[in-house]
Amino acid sequence: MRHQGWASVVRGGAVLLFVCALGACADSDDGDSPSTSSTPAATTIDAAALDGATYASTSVEGAELVEGTTVQVGFEDDTMSVWAGCNTLFGPFEVDGTTIAWASEPAATMMMCESDLVEQDRWLTELFGAGVDATVEGNDLTLQGGGVTIELATEAPDDLESLLGRTWTAIGTVSDGAVSRLPVDTRRPRLDVGADGLARLFTGCRSGRVTVQVEGAALVFSNVTLQRGRCTGPARRTERAVLALLDGPSDSAELHDHLLVVTQGGEGLFFEVR
Repeated sequence: MRHQGWASVVRGGAVLLFVCALGACADSDDGDSPSTSSTPAATTIDAAALDGATYASTSVEGAELVEGTTVQVGFEDDTMSVWAGCNTLFGPFEVDGTTIAWASEPAATMMMCESDLVEQDRWLTELFGAGVDATVEGNDLTLQGGGVTIELATEAPDDLESLLGRTWTAIGTVSDGAVSRLPVDTRRPRLDVGADGLARLFTGCRSGRVTVQVEGAALVFSNVTLQRGRCTGPARRTERAVLALLDGPSDSAELHDHLLVVTQGGEGLFFEVR
């Protein structure tokens, strides 16, 4: 994904499907005449088939995106993430027939953005909150809602080597496949990873160092050192989650553009990578 918007954002107003006479529309008053329709029956979306996929918008009709942005939508276990150039929106989602929607109010990063990007985030949040009608054909995903049609195509995961030399900011915790927002009264953990894998670490409470290596499809963490100090309350729980992850090889590391999910033993962190 090498575009300026994370083509994962489009929050949807519900699509209204008008069905004539309970699906049986006849042009004749003759009750024995069979009804016909040129519209194919909708197919049910398989949530499992979406798992691990990330889609980027190729066209948007019915709305105009901020110049230079695209909509990116990603699915990881029970979490859907949306990004369109400003903040990342993420939360649990549900599929009802052909409708995809967030199951609850999504969490979001807290970046300062231009007003037009903030408005775009708001629009997409509402769109996916209401639900979008989805059609999957091969590698293509079509989303419709609120008078808007978004065409998207899958994108291959980025190479983990691209994580080196970048900053990872934790925006959520992962537990049994579900992503939850970090406590609002804690600072966000961060890794400033050098090109050589040596990283400055902030656990949400204390600062330190850690070594990050890429081995195939896994990330390997070692040599964690921390400054002295004591953490309490939510900051202590956040630090525990960070330190539990930064201990040995990951079980899973999925990177799509600037979104990274790393797990170990069913627990992990959801990062925004810049």
